[in-house]
Amino acid sequence: MAWRPGEAGERPSCLVVLDERGSIVANSFATGAEELASAVRGYTEGRRGVVVGVDAPLSVPNERGTRRIERILSKLALPAYSASRKMFGDEPFSEEILAALEGAGVEYTDYPFRRARGQSVVTEVDSAAALKVLLFEREGGDGDLAGVLRGLPEPKFRKGNKEARAAALKGAVDVLWNTPGLRLRTGNLSADLSAAENVDLSKLDIAPSLSHADFDRIASLVEGTLAAYTVHRHWKGRDGSIVVGTGREGSVLLPVPAVLQGRIAEECRSAGVPYV
Repeated sequence: MAWRPGEAGERPSCLVVLDERGSIVANSFATGAEELASAVRGYTEGRRGVVVGVDAPLSVPNERGTRRIERILSKLALPAYSASRKMFGDEPFSEEILAALEGAGVEYTDYPFRRARGQSVVTEVDSAAALKVLLFEREGGDGDLAGVLRGLPEPKFRKGNKEARAAALKGAVDVLWNTPGLRLRTGNLSADLSAAENVDLSKLDIAPSLSHADFDRIASLVEGTLAAYTVHRHWKGRDGSIVVGTGREGSVLLPVPAVLQGRIAEECRSAGVPYV
């Protein structure tokens, strides 16, 4: 699921559910920690555990400035959240959502186990960084890895005029459609963007004629799908992933191919930040 820090608990967040095969089986929108936790509880009822990826800072120990994981990602030209307790008025929404999820039987972890059923955990992911990694994989980048990443477009579908937002969102959906291991189109989804749940992202007509509110809703679907894909890819144990940082200091799970893992590990060792 995904939310924007500046809108935490005030605007709807998108929850996207993948099954073990990587098929989208459901999505919905919820507002506030209790509503989000209730939606997660409903999706997990009768199932053998769940791995939840939240596209927002979950551990924010620093009063000001940025977390160490953000500085590492920025060196690699990967988008990163700039999170501090001051930004959230010293009461990060993450603490509220984690408490609500714990009440639903989902506990915070900085490392979901691969291929393990029966675990009910939540971890931090970064949809913007994930999308850029998927672009990198599609381009087949090698050589100067940081240079290749800097040359890729930044995901900017939350800002700009309608033409720019439509183009950015179309590009993001195209990347998702062509991502191995992710199945966007399943029979129980519809092309009705205004539907409260189960919207088929791949069938939407994304055009400049849409309103900015429509673009925001599509962006939430994209971000939620990227969050779900990130934890699913890690759980499957294929194609590569890495966790940067630790739970107390801030950590993030990223989908990372082998060719990038070494570069990220190098930056982590230099900064004294754990990774796995």
